[in-house]
Amino acid sequence: MSSLKQLKEQFVSDLTGGSIEEIYLVTSIALTSYLSYKLIKDNINSLPIVYDYVINVLTILISITIYSNNPTTLHYSIFIPCFSIFLLNHYTSTTIGRAHTTNQQIELLPRKQFLTAYRSHMLIITNLAILAVDFKIFPRRFAKVETWGTSMMDLGVGSFVFSMGLVNSRQIIKNQVKLKSYKFSLGTWINTITQNTIKALPILILGIIRFVSVKKLEYQEHVTEYGIHWNFFITLGLLPILLGILDPILNLVPRVFVAFGLLVLNELILQKTNVLEIILSEDNRLTNFITMNKEGIYSFLGYFTIFVFGQSFGSFVLTSYPTNDNLIAFNNKKVNKKSSLSSLLSVTTTKGLVLSTIFYQIVFNIVNNSSITTSISRRIANPSYVLWVVSYNATLLLGYNLIDKLLPESRRGFTSILLESINNNGLAIFLLSNLLTGLTNMSINTLERSNTESLFILIGYSITWCSIAYLLNRYKIYIKL
Repeated sequence: MSSLKQLKEQFVSDLTGGSIEEIYLVTSIALTSYLSYKLIKDNINSLPIVYDYVINVLTILISITIYSNNPTTLHYSIFIPCFSIFLLNHYTSTTIGRAHTTNQQIELLPRKQFLTAYRSHMLIITNLAILAVDFKIFPRRFAKVETWGTSMMDLGVGSFVFSMGLVNSRQIIKNQVKLKSYKFSLGTWINTITQNTIKALPILILGIIRFVSVKKLEYQEHVTEYGIHWNFFITLGLLPILLGILDPILNLVPRVFVAFGLLVLNELILQKTNVLEIILSEDNRLTNFITMNKEGIYSFLGYFTIFVFGQSFGSFVLTSYPTNDNLIAFNNKKVNKKSSLSSLLSVTTTKGLVLSTIFYQIVFNIVNNSSITTSISRRIANPSYVLWVVSYNATLLLGYNLIDKLLPESRRGFTSILLESINNNGLAIFLLSNLLTGLTNMSINTLERSNTESLFILIGYSITWCSIAYLLNRYKIYIKL
């Protein structure tokens, strides 16, 4: 008879996923929630944190569990009441649709509400899914596939890396403002690698701790996900180190070109060598350290490519687009529009996202439907998977941005305290959710819980890390990704 550990491993193994269309429909509940929150936020004097949780977290939890088979109804159920409140207050409101603008100066890297919502909702979906997947209330088609196919959780890990790359580009933009042209220096290069390695050490240590704790506690593990010793924390920790190593290339060649170059290299390796056969074979699993962790080692190339793609979006997503002959205010320094930065800020955020969405959706569909490229596989993070992640995130970012264009920030503001809190403490909340997931799995048999019990456990779990995020933010403690 199989042990509970084996049963739980079997529960998340050999899955084939679901359709891309359904994944878009279910995860876009986050967009509907954001739109609905903005519709009602400016029409109610005091919006309690409870409503913030219900509209921004509970709706997403419901969409991936009890409403997973009928997400369209949930979209309407969220939007219609909020839109009705908006209409009732529309004629008396004087703030809706009025954005604050500055005629003289434009901040280079302003805080954008749609980015806060995008990153926070991505973290919310990720945190909910890592525990929900262990309950039967969570559809198996949403859980990670074994090798080929698409699922919501497969998309989640890639989106997590893309988001990190996007935010990481903030520092790149700052450096480009300070340095008008890049000049290679061995000392500077070594210093960059050293600094990136130091920054990566906490995440790498967490990866080692997770590996040790999983083995010591005999926690269930899915070996074909990353390997025997490897895990997602190790992948995250190695990203900035490789970034430092390739820093000279990334400063001389546009990141989007580097990313596409890595895509081509990835596909050539899979097509022209026996790497794919080695990864998919189970006969060599215990041969050496590399074969023990072959999925994690090889998929790192794909995740790094996603990270670089995310960085390439920063130039038009994070920045403000200067109009006329305005000067950009940045760190109390004025940078003329005609400087070397002008090429960086060549399009508005909305225009850049529209063009990117169209372009990456076309490229993804061409590659995905081609008979000469490998099918989507999160396990090896191949080009089809990478392009799926990038095209999805471009589309989602455009959706959030258009909502902000439709309902710009008003005098009272639309800021969600909960989304701000989660965004400001992304790393802390991600770590906490992983710990709570482990504690829950060791405390109860998740496979035997009814749908009602499962839902209440997941609600309690989400309230816990949401409350911690809120308290950390309230006391101005920020532990970001």
